Amino acid sequence: MLKVMIVDDEYYFREALKISLSWQDLGFIVCGEAKNGKEALDMIDDLEPDIILVDINMPIMDGLEFVNELKNRGADCKIVILTGHSEFQYAKEAVKLGVYNYILKPVNEKELTETLIDIKRDIETEVNIKIEHNRLKQQVKESIPLLKEKFLNELIQGNLPRNKNAITKRMEYLNIHFCSEYYRVITIEINDESSGILNDEDKQLWKFAVSNISCELLEEYFPYEMCYDSFDRICIIVGVKKNNQELRLLLESRLELIRTAVSKHLGFTVTIGVGNEKKSLHDISASYKEALVALKNMLTQGKDKVITYYSVEDSEIKINLFTAVDRNQLLIHLRTGDSKEIMNLLNQIFTEISSEDLHHEILYVICVEMAAVCMEYIIELGLPLKEVLPNNLLNIIEEIQSKRSIQEIREYMERIFKNTLEAASRSRSSKASVIVEGVKKYIHEHYDNSDMNIDEIARNLYVNYSHLCFIFKRDTGITINEYLTEYRMIKAKELFDAGNNLVLDVAAKVGYADANYFGKCFKKHYGLSPSKYIESIRR
Repeated sequence: MLKVMIVDDEYYFREALKISLSWQDLGFIVCGEAKNGKEALDMIDDLEPDIILVDINMPIMDGLEFVNELKNRGADCKIVILTGHSEFQYAKEAVKLGVYNYILKPVNEKELTETLIDIKRDIETEVNIKIEHNRLKQQVKESIPLLKEKFLNELIQGNLPRNKNAITKRMEYLNIHFCSEYYRVITIEINDESSGILNDEDKQLWKFAVSNISCELLEEYFPYEMCYDSFDRICIIVGVKKNNQELRLLLESRLELIRTAVSKHLGFTVTIGVGNEKKSLHDISASYKEALVALKNMLTQGKDKVITYYSVEDSEIKINLFTAVDRNQLLIHLRTGDSKEIMNLLNQIFTEISSEDLHHEILYVICVEMAAVCMEYIIELGLPLKEVLPNNLLNIIEEIQSKRSIQEIREYMERIFKNTLEAASRSRSSKASVIVEGVKKYIHEHYDNSDMNIDEIARNLYVNYSHLCFIFKRDTGITINEYLTEYRMIKAKELFDAGNNLVLDVAAKVGYADANYFGKCFKKHYGLSPSKYIESIRR
C-alpha cells in the first residue's frame, strides 16, 4: 500500500476526500492529514507519505511555501496540488517546483483516481530502477578485485593508454596506492616438478599460499601490488623510493626469504625473476619483460633461485656446445638410421649444457641448429616438414621457448629426431614399394621381348642396378629373373589353354628365342614338357 497524506485547511473537504475513493482497492491508504503546511511539515518525518495532496490557499503556510520547503529538505514524495480556478497561476508555479500534477477544485474523482494510478505506476518503476541500480552497484563493488587484476595485467603488459591522469584516476577508483619514484617487477613461478602432479584446485591453493608469504615478507618494507599473469605466474609490482644499491639488496634479500620460506613451509620450490628499476608507470611493462627473461635463465642456472635481470643481461654468449663435427655426425646417423648413436650424441650435448652456466639464448640457438639438421635430411628425402615436427608445430623457436626446463627441451629435441627417423623409414618403405611395383609393371608390359634384362629395367626406372636387385629380393623373396620366368610361364600356359598348340610360336610370344630352352623352363615349372601338357589338354 502507498501512503497518502491530505493537507487542506477545510475540514469537510478532507473528510469528503477520504470517503470519495476506494483507497484500499486502488492500493492506497490515507496515513494522515493536516490543515496547513506548517502542521504537515511537523508530521512528515513520522508519517513518511509516498503521496501528498495539498491545497494552495491555506493559513500560516500555504501550499507553495510547503512545496518549496519539502524541496529544500529533499523529501522523496510525489505532490499533487489541489487548486481553484482563481489560483491557477499559483498551480503553474507549483509545477515549476516539481509537483507531479495539479487538479482543480471541486475535485473530479475520475481525474484524481487516474492521477493516483499514474503516480503509483511511476513509483513502482522508480522502486524497480532503484533496486536494479543497487544491484549493479553491488556487482561493481564485488567486481573491484577482478577490475584491479585486469588493470594490473594491462600495466605489466604495457596495454594502458599514455594518459597519466586517466591511469591515476583508475588507480584511485581501484584503491591502488603504490605510486613511487621507481618500480621493479618480480615474477614468481612454482617449479613444475612439484606442481605437475597436482590438480587445478591444489595449484590455486599453492599459489594463494605463496602470495600470502610474499605479502608478509614485503609489506613492511615496500609498497606493492600483486596480480597473476596469463601464465598463472605471481607478479609483484614493487615501489622503490630510491634507485640505490642498499634498497636493491634489501629487496633481493626479502625475495630470498620468500624462496626459502616456501621451500621450508610448503614443501615445494619456486623460482623468482626480478626486473630492473623503472622510473615511469608506463615502463613497468619493460621491468616485467626483464623479470621474465631472468626467469627464463632457470633453464641453465637451475630452479629454486632468485635470478635478477642485471645479473644475466651482460652475460656473454660464448660457449658453442654444438660443433660442425656434431652436426655432421647427426646427419650421418640420420642417413644410416642409427637411432642409438643419435641418442648417445644428444645425451652428450645436453649433459655438457647442464654442466655449464650457459645463457638461455645460446641454448635456443643450439636446439634450432639441431632441428635444422633434421629438416635438412627430410628435405633431402623430398618429404614435407610436418612429417618431422611434433604436432605439426612449425614454429620451433616458440615451441622451444615455451619449455620450462632443460629436460623438457631435451625430450622435445629427442622427439624431433625420432619423428625424423620414423618419417625416413616410412619413406624408404614407400619408395621400395614403388620400385617393386615398377619392376612388375615393366615385366608385365615387355615380357614378350627376348632381349629384356635387369639392366634395361633399372635404366627405365632410374634406379641403381644393385639397389634394384636388393630391394626386389628383400620385398618379394625372389629375384627379378625368377619373377620374369614365372610370369612368362603363366602367360605360356594361358596360350596353351586357349588352344595354341605350336610350341615354337608360344615360346616366341613369351620372350624365348630358343624353343628348347623354353621347353626346359616350362617342364621345370609345371612338371610336364610343353608337348605333354598339350596332349593332357586334348585328353
